Amino acid sequence: MAETDAENALWSEYKAPFSGFDDLTLARWLAQTLGQLEGRLWRMSHPLYTAYRVAASVGNDRDIWHKRLANFPAVYPSSECCDSPLLPVFTRNVVESGLLCGNCGETAITFDDLPADLRSGVESWAENYGNAHAVAHYDENQMRTAGDYDKIFEKAASEAENYLRIAAMELLPRFLDHYPVLIWEDQDECLEIGPTDIPTWQ
Repeated sequence: MAETDAENALWSEYKAPFSGFDDLTLARWLAQTLGQLEGRLWRMSHPLYTAYRVAASVGNDRDIWHKRLANFPAVYPSSECCDSPLLPVFTRNVVESGLLCGNCGETAITFDDLPADLRSGVESWAENYGNAHAVAHYDENQMRTAGDYDKIFEKAASEAENYLRIAAMELLPRFLDHYPVLIWEDQDECLEIGPTDIPTWQ
């Protein structure tokens, strides 16, 4: 089984419990979970958001947002991409992709549409992060001329971990002045960074 087939099979397994919900039960579950998510930053790896994302995928398949079967918390405006409650997701590609939709994965808010007081800090952060991330994608010639690539890779990974922690601790809390919640990407597979490498509890 190819990797993508394996991932699709795993995703289908994740969706199975929610697929057993009728539309009303699913809509109520989504609405209640949005209420629990409200007002905080959440790691993309957090189990509550992961469960919500799986359930929202089932909801998208059934066009649950347009059926209006349950009252979602009023603090969530509708997203333009799929008409779901706005659940913005911050990734390292924020300048290019904007804030993604936590329901359908498309761009929910373009970078140019971010509030002006956020854009300058985000742009500077993204440039710094991008420079560190680029090391993971060096071609053979770049690796050969860089010197000790393993050492350079480790340095880049350490810098990226620090940038992600700075984002979570200093940059992203300001988003809550404008949005009801924010999900942030807490890993970078290219640099072998996992959620536990980015402590925000210290």
